[in-house]
Amino acid sequence: MFQLWLRPLQLLPVCILTVCHCSGVFQSHLSLSPVALTRRLAAGMLEQAVGLGAVTVLGVLEQAYFSLQVIYARRKYSVSPPATVGPPEFERVFRAQANCSEYFPIFITVLWTSGVFFSQGLSAVCGLLYLYGRFQYFRGYSESAQGRLAPLYFSAQVLWVLIGFSSLGVLLTFCRVYLNVDLLLELGSALDLV
Repeated sequence: MFQLWLRPLQLLPVCILTVCHCSGVFQSHLSLSPVALTRRLAAGMLEQAVGLGAVTVLGVLEQAYFSLQVIYARRKYSVSPPATVGPPEFERVFRAQANCSEYFPIFITVLWTSGVFFSQGLSAVCGLLYLYGRFQYFRGYSESAQGRLAPLYFSAQVLWVLIGFSSLGVLLTFCRVYLNVDLLLELGSALDLV
């Protein structure tokens, strides 16, 4: 029964592209079938998002590294799960990993939102800076509680930049798509730049 319901959803992109294809929306791709056109468009989108994907994979690997450090600290300081209390050295490693994990969903969300709606290149660079800041945060916190502060402030600033890019990108896209107003073009006209 589920497959019967899913089949129309699978055909929907092909139907939409067929209509666009027949109506001449994609003039440069008239010789392509709807399926080939779908594949070409998808490949182009994937190529554009490779930087964001690479930063995401690096972020996941960084989270895995932090988790492994907690496992090593548990063994080194003889703190068996589920205990989270032990020597201060263990607790700092544990808290550093937990803090980084708490912010990771926020980071991934604003990284992709910023990349899709604002700029993939700038978002990927900010993502790399954020991951570097979080790595320094983890190392600093593992050594001393004070060692976490400078990298914490740095990564928070980068996160706020990504939030700003995301907000601006969503606002500009919303205005262009739903209000039929290109704010950048309007701003350029008002400042006599265009």
